[in-house]
Amino acid sequence: MNEIKGTLLHYRKPLLILCIAVLVVCGFLYKSITGLIHNKREQKRLAKVSMQLDKEYEQLQEKLELLKNQDPVYIEQIARVKYHMSLPGETEYRFKTK
Repeated sequence: MNEIKGTLLHYRKPLLILCIAVLVVCGFLYKSITGLIHNKREQKRLAKVSMQLDKEYEQLQEKLELLKNQDPVYIEQIARVKYHMSLPGETEYRFKTK
């Protein structure tokens, strides 16, 4: 036991430097790992957003094609819903919403 104590006391300074170096390396690894986890979560979130945007893009492309082709059913739907238009002889009823 005394022999181990003597050895530790003899190498006290190098052991202290080694412990400090290990703590510094662990600190850098901790920051790197937490950064990696954060980046992975952000990547998943952005992938979901990208999928939603791709889906929205496809829907807008379909609407654009309908407008380019002057699809009468689609144009009528837009005129009725967005611009509150009606055909001659039709009566439009509007109800107040609470």
